[in-house]
Parts: sequence; C-alpha cells; structure tokens
Amino acid sequence: MEMKVKTLSVVFFTLLMTVYGAAQAQDEAGIADEELVRYAEVMDSIEVLKNSVGDTVKQMVADNEEVSSARYNALYKISKDETKLAEAEVTESELAFLQKVDHYKDSMTTAIKTTFSSLAKDYVGDGGRTYNKINKALKSDTDIKARYVAILEEVKERKKEEVGDDEAEEESN
Repeated sequence: MEMKVKTLSVVFFTLLMTVYGAAQAQDEAGIADEELVRYAEVMDSIEVLKNSVGDTVKQMVADNEEVSSARYNALYKISKDETKLAEAEVTESELAFLQKVDHYKDSMTTAIKTTFSSLAKDYVGDGGRTYNKINKALKSDTDIKARYVAILEEVKERKKEEVGDDEAEEESN
C-alpha cells in the first residue's frame, strides 16, 4: 500500500514539476512540444490511476475469504441481472461484496473523472481548449501523433527513472 502511495506521489509530482528542456517547436496546428508533454503527462497519470483501481479491485477479491476469485468473476458478469443472480444462488455476503467492490469502482471512477477534467483544464492549460485542440489533432494529424507517441514514451521513461530513484532511496533508509 505504501508503494502505491509513493507511486501516486511520483505521478502527481511529475505533473506539477516544470518541464525544462521541452522545445517550443510548433507545427502547423500550433501545438508546442511543451503542450504535448503536459498532455502526455496527464494521459499517463490517468492511465496509472485507472490501473491502480484495477489492482486494488484484484487485491480486494484476493483478500476476500468468502468469495473466491472465480466466483466473483462469474457473479460480476451477471451482477446487473437479478434473474441470473437468483439462478446462481448468490448469497447475501456475496451480494454485499459485489456491491462493495462496485461502490469502490464507482467512487474511484468519479474521482478519476474529476481529476482528469481538472488536469485537462488547468495543467494542460487554457481551460481545456489546449487539451481539446491536441485531442482533435491526434485523430487527424499523423505528424502530431508521431510527436505525441515519442513524447509519451519519454514521459513514461522519466517516470520509471523517478520511481526507481525513490525505491532506491527508500531501500537505503
């Protein structure tokens, strides 16, 4: 759990740090590399948050002694169909666990959407217009898409190095 907190801290630190060395080269659509860096950092951070939710759900299922993983997966697939749940003879404790996991996922999805919206507006900048401009350009401009893919890889690599540095520092303490 401490590792997740550390990882999420690094993700948010990465979002807040100043990106130096980012060239201000602009293409025909007027998208600077710095804007693409910020966009990539947001997209990568949101991906990390989504993966964290999935990992937590997996851990919740693994830690639950009343519902096996196989049973949870079977029930999850039919969880919105009362008839199929009755046919599967779902117990009250199984149903309560399904609801607990569902509540967790819903609350985290809401939190991620709020975070995403805030980052798109405030971090990428210009009240979301820059995010929208980049998002639109990525769908139609192969040059911007290629720049974005390269920048996203750099962002991911830099984050790996930062997490590695944090882990090494933690081990030495």
